[in-house]
Amino acid sequence: MKNQIIEKYMDMYLTQGEAPKNVYVFAKALNITEQEFYGFFPSIEAIEASIFQEWFKGVKQQVESSELFVGYAAREKFLAIYFAWIESLKNHRSFVVARWKTQSKHISIPKTPEFLKPFKHDFISFAQEILNEGMQSKEITERKFLSDKYADAQWLNLLFITNFWVNDHSINFEKSDEAIEKSVNLAFDLMGQTALDSMLNFGKFLFQNR
Repeated sequence: MKNQIIEKYMDMYLTQGEAPKNVYVFAKALNITEQEFYGFFPSIEAIEASIFQEWFKGVKQQVESSELFVGYAAREKFLAIYFAWIESLKNHRSFVVARWKTQSKHISIPKTPEFLKPFKHDFISFAQEILNEGMQSKEITERKFLSDKYADAQWLNLLFITNFWVNDHSINFEKSDEAIEKSVNLAFDLMGQTALDSMLNFGKFLFQNR
């Protein structure tokens, strides 16, 4: 029933151009009672908040079930996640485009729209696990005051990729694939060892051995 509620919500959003006015109207459209509705969601807003979160849970489950994923480096894991994320959105493109464009002005930092907060929480947690692995393997450089922001940066990258895909009109969304590769490579070039890090390490070495 939960999936039926979500599907009906998206259908009404697309056909009416907005979310159902209230639980009474929505429950009536579903041919269920308000009490039955509250057995699955506490409010209309809660339906919307669960949609992107549930899609991401499916993506996470999909990539983690792959034997190859376990052996991937952090960079490859993020590439796999972002490609799987966009692939999952293709099944619901009309809804994603409609909802994203309605809210696009507010999808930024520091404010996260209510309908993305559960999704953000789950993504940040998952991203941090991968980043920790990357720092342990030295693929990612730990930096004072900056390392704690890496997961937020990946969240911003996910928003960028989603927004790019929403506005992508290339055949089979080929430009979005390119955007994923370039943005992830840039992120890891910045999080990895850079010339500046080498210079600072060398300066530290000279200072300690003068």
